[in-house]
Amino acid sequence: MRNFPSSSFHALRVHLSIFIVAFLAAALLFLASSSLAEEHKEGAHVPQNPNSVDSALKALKDGNSRFASGQATNPRSGKDLMAKLARDGQTPLAAVLSCSDSRAPVEKIFDQGIGDLFVIRAAGAVPGVDQVGSLEYAVAHLGVPIILVLAHTKCGAVTASVTGAHEPGALGELLAKLNPVAKAVESLQESSRLEAAIKMSASMFREQLTMVSPTINEAVKAGRLKVISGVYDIDTGVVAFNE
Repeated sequence: MRNFPSSSFHALRVHLSIFIVAFLAAALLFLASSSLAEEHKEGAHVPQNPNSVDSALKALKDGNSRFASGQATNPRSGKDLMAKLARDGQTPLAAVLSCSDSRAPVEKIFDQGIGDLFVIRAAGAVPGVDQVGSLEYAVAHLGVPIILVLAHTKCGAVTASVTGAHEPGALGELLAKLNPVAKAVESLQESSRLEAAIKMSASMFREQLTMVSPTINEAVKAGRLKVISGVYDIDTGVVAFNE
């Protein structure tokens, strides 16, 4: 019998280990999501959050208006507030799934302070297992009334997908999740594809959240949560909301 080279055998073991860990993580997330959804159906305790859907959305819009007009107040950042949040816990007004782009600092965009926003970031605002799990935590344990999926203009991840760029490793897997968007804009004029794809990606991922997460879906059905999307213009500072 011919023996495998030790390097090939080691690589096989590594790949198998990664697959097993990923499979178990996905299974645990599904079971946890299903369990939380059942608890909500049975009238389990819902986290108390002083922010309503309407007040949270108004805070986001007003804050962005201040930021875009150069009148940001940079609120709630003192040591007394930090001590209070450490003692009493957090009740953020919204969870935001945004791109990791350094030109899109979420708290600044909405002129919010410490404890105001529960922010999850990934290139292209692509929701993987970790991002969805983090959003579920914000819904089930912090009672956020708003989830905002925030894309932005001139996004490198969406650009790579639309132009057919090929990347190795985990980055390639991330970009593959944008393939439906790239496919959908193929028939458009080249000059308008990127803008359309960016807006479409935010809307697509917003819809996916309620489809893949029982926790998020149940909270929406119960009227405790609203999932919206938006596009941040890195030139003007303005967020165009899609409610």
